[in-house]
Amino acid sequence: MNRRDFIQTIAATATLPLAAPGIITATPVDTSPSHRPIQPWYSQDGFGLFICWGISSVANIEIGWGIFEDAGKPNPYWPTTKYDALADQFNPQKYDPDLWMEAAARAGFKYCVFLTRHHDGYALWPSEFGDFGTKQKLNGRDLVKPYVDACRKHGLKVGFYYSPTDWHYNPPGWPHRGFPRRDGEMHHSHPERQGLPKWVDMPLPEVQKYLDQFYVYVKGQVGELLTRYGTIDLLWWDGYEWPDGINLHGEEMERYVRQLQPNIVENDRYFIWGPNKPFGDFNTDFEGKDPAKKPTGAWEQCETICGGWSYRGDPSCKPTSHIVERLVRNRAWGGNYLPDFGPRPDGTMSPKFYTACDELAGWMKYGAPSVFDVTPGPYPEQCDVPVTFKGNVWYVHFLSRKQQTVTLTGTRAPKSAKVLRTGQAAKWKEQGGHVLLALPSVPPTDFDEVVEVTW
Repeated sequence: MNRRDFIQTIAATATLPLAAPGIITATPVDTSPSHRPIQPWYSQDGFGLFICWGISSVANIEIGWGIFEDAGKPNPYWPTTKYDALADQFNPQKYDPDLWMEAAARAGFKYCVFLTRHHDGYALWPSEFGDFGTKQKLNGRDLVKPYVDACRKHGLKVGFYYSPTDWHYNPPGWPHRGFPRRDGEMHHSHPERQGLPKWVDMPLPEVQKYLDQFYVYVKGQVGELLTRYGTIDLLWWDGYEWPDGINLHGEEMERYVRQLQPNIVENDRYFIWGPNKPFGDFNTDFEGKDPAKKPTGAWEQCETICGGWSYRGDPSCKPTSHIVERLVRNRAWGGNYLPDFGPRPDGTMSPKFYTACDELAGWMKYGAPSVFDVTPGPYPEQCDVPVTFKGNVWYVHFLSRKQQTVTLTGTRAPKSAKVLRTGQAAKWKEQGGHVLLALPSVPPTDFDEVVEVTW
């Protein structure tokens, strides 16, 4: 165990509720892929809002990926010139992120990740690099700054999503659009699934020469994002798409980002492919899926809520109870949760976003202490439902209306227990070396019922 892991272990163990003997102690924290300890706010806050937006919202298709022929049967926005033409229709006259962030703050979101440029190459700020973005299409309008200002006004940490992949990039002398993909016509989003080669048939040293040229563009845009808007709290990479063996200048970019924003938090997707991602402060392996076991180190789960990452025409959305459940489960295993909503092309959010925020605000009135600035609890080792704790208090989460009892193992009877939503006392009894914790007769709710157990 190195010195950093030892200190983190001692710090974690020091918060265990001493009045409850037999509690399983914290294990050493695996900090990979981090090169340094995560900024404390990230693990304390735990709940972020993902906002994916761009020209694809005009057509109600998936951002970036809608550029491929196989994105639809048939895809009316292929060939690529048709997808690009959406930029001429994208004109968000009702864009007011102050409304978004006011609702998000009430809902309990602590940070936000806003898409600045996706794989389709459209930059939402007037970048001096590249030729596809608001500088060329919206008379230099900056869609990033109002978002940053709104976050700060309403107390949310500021995060940027940025994709180092750009399928639009095609300057003079560049082999073809989408390079180093072999398919310059963008027929297949995943050609390898069709048994087709994905990469150009070109010696790696030659490919490297083109990457070095492309890297200047990527570094230029990243530099703009990290110097124009003050302190940026989080950078959410979404990975290069280049063949194995290419030097993506990761160490240089890592130093550059830390130089511009010394306290920034980064995810692990500068290199998106492969199991050994060498950079980043937190793990993103659980996009749209649940971990099979408790992960180690800082991690985050992101997922779509309304049918896609970008606006898809107001389809059915996951219920707010699902958002609460995912948040609770992740916090009980030490993770963050980043649900995504996509704005409409005019810059407004769907009413479903505001409904979700209102319902989250209702749950947060009593549930917030159980998910913010807490330590992951002994679930499932000593509790058969998710549990978090702070000091000598456990927060036990009854996620299902059908579940009325919970079994605590390896503890003695608590000092007190109450339902946070109603203030009613919960019941418990010792039985066979366990403590059985039961809900009183409470009015039913579709949301997580939190019982505060004090030892």
